[in-house]
Amino acid sequence: MIQRLGIVACVLAVAAGCERANRIAVIFDETGSQAALGTPAWKGAQLALQSPPPAWVLEQDIAWAPNDPASRSMSKDWSTASNHGAARVFSRWQSAEFDRADSRSSTSTAAVVGERLRREGASIGLGFTDSDIAAAGMRAFLSANAKDPTCAAPFVIVGATDPKLPELGHWPASTFLACFTDDAQAVAAAQYMVERWGKRVVVVIDPQYDYTRTIGGFVEKAVPAFGGTVTLSVSARSTQLKQQLEAAASKGVDAVFLALEPDLVPTVLPIVRSSLPGVRCMGGDGLDFTGLDTLLDGATDGVAFCAHAWFGEGASEAAHRFAQDYMAAFGEAPTGFSALGYDAAMLVKFAHARAPKAYSGGTTSGPRPPGCAATMTAELASIRGYPGVSGTISFADGPIPEKDVWIVELKKGQRTLGAAIRPDRRKAY
Repeated sequence: MIQRLGIVACVLAVAAGCERANRIAVIFDETGSQAALGTPAWKGAQLALQSPPPAWVLEQDIAWAPNDPASRSMSKDWSTASNHGAARVFSRWQSAEFDRADSRSSTSTAAVVGERLRREGASIGLGFTDSDIAAAGMRAFLSANAKDPTCAAPFVIVGATDPKLPELGHWPASTFLACFTDDAQAVAAAQYMVERWGKRVVVVIDPQYDYTRTIGGFVEKAVPAFGGTVTLSVSARSTQLKQQLEAAASKGVDAVFLALEPDLVPTVLPIVRSSLPGVRCMGGDGLDFTGLDTLLDGATDGVAFCAHAWFGEGASEAAHRFAQDYMAAFGEAPTGFSALGYDAAMLVKFAHARAPKAYSGGTTSGPRPPGCAATMTAELASIRGYPGVSGTISFADGPIPEKDVWIVELKKGQRTLGAAIRPDRRKAY
């Protein structure tokens, strides 16, 4: 009886218009304080949404044997010999359309557009590069028309990095991340600072955002795990910031971690530089924006940050190819968020294209309609070894992929690779 109610709920949802098989929701901050991250992510997503299906999509085992879980799982090298259903995949890939919205760097706007896009029929979504905004927007998207878990539309978070995000959307089984999380990049940053620059670390945290508070807190816990000491933790918005940093300088400082979003970097970085001359600075992925490279002539020399992708010497073939395509399309170099936007859109289109005409299994039995959200959730959960521009993505162990963190350093306005670190996230707790 419970299973039949699940089927009825899904069928009623379809009848009410909540499923439109070819609609994908895309939500980014294209304006406002987060646009420096959201706009590159949206541009990367565009390349994927408008591209023809790559070869690896049609190389999958897409027979969709309803009672065979192996038919919906990825091999480690992301390719298998079976090519059943390729025409259907190609057709759905080509016919997919997307509904785009600007969340305007606002939690309230994100919630409004998230709910609207879902109620208008999008049955899968992607977006967001800020944790506060992502929590509001994807929660609204996941909850709309989802009285039954089998009808909760899946959402892929592009670059918002709070590891708690899957728990904040009411439907954690339908939430996936394309990016590494704050605990991971905090560990990588702490390891790099302590092992290369020195043990005495100052942490400057902007208290206004979830991202900056979260990553700053994780860094404070990770630094001692590598034998370092946090000698000062201070608010980036303190009116006494310069004096506090100068007082710390008298006791010795080897590195400064900047837990900042792009909007505050032009204000805080000069204060840090003048108060602690010659001391190296590290940031999280919030510093991975194009304007940093030429910000305040000379101020960024010796600044490093965590990045989701690397495009220079030593990068993967996929990253090199993506950087060329991105430059050709937009006339500028990509950032790590550009790569995440591309990868997330590829994952969404993959799950959308593989949604079969009929599927049996899970918590319900019987056929599901084309593009059923529950089927796309299952397809996303089955992903193993996706060869992304931002690194290999697998959801074998849950909705957060284990990925390398790229440490990028700036030298005379040029980005150079410092290291690629696969962090142990447990050291941030």
